Amino acid sequence: MKVEKIYLPGKEEFEFREYRYIHIKSNIGKINKGNFVNAIAAANTPLIPKSGGVLNENFIIITPNEKRFYGLSYSKDISGWRQQIEKGAALLDVETAEIKNGEKFVVSNGENYDLKDCKFERYNYYDDMGNIVKSNIPVESSKIL
Repeated sequence: MKVEKIYLPGKEEFEFREYRYIHIKSNIGKINKGNFVNAIAAANTPLIPKSGGVLNENFIIITPNEKRFYGLSYSKDISGWRQQIEKGAALLDVETAEIKNGEKFVVSNGENYDLKDCKFERYNYYDDMGNIVKSNIPVESSKIL
């Protein structure tokens, strides 16, 4: 079964889940694609959210100026997790971003991009043969839902 369209985490808004993207400057720093979710979520103590959790969306948005933002999402105590992620990012001096109205990619530093001008990659997903693909693979904009 071939996947024709790929879901862009955060393009649609849901009451039960919220999405953020974290700017990772390179894979050689303290924060990388393998640990950014735990690093951001654990940076602020004590933990603010009372329920729910945070997970890696295995999706990357690359801005026109080549900044790479890695996706995460959180559920249940949305307000608590939003505060936790924002405080963690501030403590680690990391920019965050989110998709607004399904069309704009808005960065915490004020940068604002049209999603159609961005590039996309995904990783840690299963291909058509059932094999896990760990490396970053470009996704054509036309295949994004």
